[in-house]
Amino acid sequence: MGKVTIKKDKNRILLTELLPYEVPMLFSNEGFYAIVSSGKINNFFERIFELSKAKASQDNKKYGIPYNFEIKKNIKGDTRALSVIHPMNQLNFIELYEKYDSLMIHLCSKSPFSLRKISKIAKYFYSPKFVFEEDSLKNSELEVEPEILDEETRYLKSYFIYKPIDLIYKFYDRHDYQRLEQRFNYLMEFDIHRCFYNIYTHSLTWAVKDKESAKRNAGEKSFENVLINLCNWQTIMKQMELL
Repeated sequence: MGKVTIKKDKNRILLTELLPYEVPMLFSNEGFYAIVSSGKINNFFERIFELSKAKASQDNKKYGIPYNFEIKKNIKGDTRALSVIHPMNQLNFIELYEKYDSLMIHLCSKSPFSLRKISKIAKYFYSPKFVFEEDSLKNSELEVEPEILDEETRYLKSYFIYKPIDLIYKFYDRHDYQRLEQRFNYLMEFDIHRCFYNIYTHSLTWAVKDKESAKRNAGEKSFENVLINLCNWQTIMKQMELL
């Protein structure tokens, strides 16, 4: 059966882009994705707001911040803090990807040193191998490279295709790495994950534009400013109060 182009599904980032990779296997965004795609999102959030207000009335706190949890990262028992984005904020990320996905690709293409960067958006295709009973999912398959297909689920692992490699361990099988092994006697490795908690969010604007331009256009509705606001849960709380 031939390949067929299908309409774009902007909601699919809920399945692949927003949850930490390390969430438990029983936890996913599949139900949330189904609600958003069905158009019943208003009823869903009415219930969320009812629960939030009920809880807030008990301890005088506002709820809408991410859900934070810890996972074990090694056999020594060390932990790593992770967060699940509040559902309201996840909806805003749908709009961010829909409007700025091409710009994200452009910005990531600038560095010649990256081993894993987004290179293009996956396109849709029709394949009997990935057809499922649910009508809402029959036409939601994507044209992607084989390594980003998850054959254990009905969905894809990523909204984007990554180049030159999609997983870092594949670097060690590349000819580039083997050539470097022959050239050098030592390899230095270091883990930079601890720096993420100390990144000043507004430095994103300095990376996308120069520092002076960022200051002059602080109120502009640009990609970097929209993303910074999405990372600021207090901004999201103000948006929720207006609903």
